[in-house]
Amino acid sequence: MESEKDIWIKKALNSIDGIEPAIPPVNLHGRVMQRLQAERFRIVPDTVSSATIYRIAAGILLIVALNVLTCVVFSKSITEKKGLQSFAKEYSISGTSDGLLNM
Repeated sequence: MESEKDIWIKKALNSIDGIEPAIPPVNLHGRVMQRLQAERFRIVPDTVSSATIYRIAAGILLIVALNVLTCVVFSKSITEKKGLQSFAKEYSISGTSDGLLNM
């Protein structure tokens, strides 16, 4: 006498007796190969999105603004330094203590 489990297993195995394998369409392989070839040789336009262009432009603008700001700040400090040097030269003032020794 077979157990219920064995009967269930036999029913499950016998349920696939009448099934036939799936048959693909006649020209399936040819169509797949055509699609692969078309995708391989498809020309993709070389376009850049406008958001990318705006980001690059903003970066360039930031770099230029920082360069201009740096030039302005350093030119002011150089001008002030030259002004102080000419004032010190005119009145014979030097930052070293050698001037006191020569008196």
